[in-house]
Amino acid sequence: MVLPLSVPIIDESGNKLNEILVPNDTNIIVSIFGINRDPCIWGEDAAEWKPDRWLSPLPSSVTDARVPGIYANT
Repeated sequence: MVLPLSVPIIDESGNKLNEILVPNDTNIIVSIFGINRDPCIWGEDAAEWKPDRWLSPLPSSVTDARVPGIYANT
């Protein structure tokens, strides 16, 4: 499977990658902690606790990010 990246990265050889080949049966772990503190998504104050963020419409950087989340404890 090919995993598309939301932003390009530079690999250890200096190549710019827009996608990553993921072999079959590879486990992928998503860092929800990291995503929810990403300044590219949430702004420079991403690490600060600001509940008022949710009192107004979220910026497009958040709504367009397709951030995974936890919806239930079941």
